Amino acid sequence: MILPVVVDVIVPVFGVVVLGYIVGAFRWLDSGAVRGLSLYVFNIAIPLLLFKAMSTVTLPVQMPWDYVLGFFACALGSFLTVFWLMRTASGRPIGEVGVFAFGCSYGNFIPLGIPLVMTAFGEAATVPLFLLVAFQAPIFFAPMIVIQESAKQRDHRVPIGWPVFKSIVANQYLLGIGLGAAVNLSGLSLPGPISEIIALIGQSAVPCALFALGSALSFYAVEGVFSRALAVVAVKNLLLPLLVWWVSHWLGLPPVWQAVMVVMAALPVGINTYLFAERYECGQALAGTAVVLSTAVSVVTLSIVLSVLA
Repeated sequence: MILPVVVDVIVPVFGVVVLGYIVGAFRWLDSGAVRGLSLYVFNIAIPLLLFKAMSTVTLPVQMPWDYVLGFFACALGSFLTVFWLMRTASGRPIGEVGVFAFGCSYGNFIPLGIPLVMTAFGEAATVPLFLLVAFQAPIFFAPMIVIQESAKQRDHRVPIGWPVFKSIVANQYLLGIGLGAAVNLSGLSLPGPISEIIALIGQSAVPCALFALGSALSFYAVEGVFSRALAVVAVKNLLLPLLVWWVSHWLGLPPVWQAVMVVMAALPVGINTYLFAERYECGQALAGTAVVLSTAVSVVTLSIVLSVLA
């Protein structure tokens, strides 16, 4: 049975992707404009969204580390394990393998996870939900950036070391996270107009990313990547939620915390998978296809998860 709450959250996301695809298919935007939009999201909108989130997030006085570490041990462990296996078994470029592994483990927390969990479980889910949202970017982006920057330096035959370190330190995502955390910990608050500007630009990140994804798919041939996209979906939509479900029971967490943990693990491939692929120009067709396919499949898989847990 497909639950209405899942449809209500996912259909608008699909709608923006489809609109972007139509615009790209009719070439109302050319490939350069689509890449420009993707770079705007990657370099400006999402860093400001992350800054805003990190500068305002309120963490519990007593941190439930078993919950946080339990979830991210599964998710990050999946990322690193899949990366190592694919790197060992396939002859594909490091950057593309990174995109594949990232897609297998990184969920669509902000546009899908937050409204879905809050609608399904209400206020009782606020703390466990936003704990995962707060830690997702800091934990996932650093290793992904290391992989992509290392791959880029290899492609340009530049010695890996200082150039990679410099690129990581200057990365907009990590700067947004770091500066936001610094503002939060300092207890400072930004002037009202500046805070509003940051919030407005940050709010454009998700719709622009979804629109750019749809437009980009109209320029790529997906036939050659479909089987690999299916493999990403199998890991992200099926295997990872099962692993997290087992860990949540092993930890003996309260029922609502267990439910939030599993639903967040069952979310489809995150839009940042495509944005990383576009930013580093590797695996764009794979990333875009995996995001769309995973989101479609999640209408069924999330309905099953919520039917069992809610």
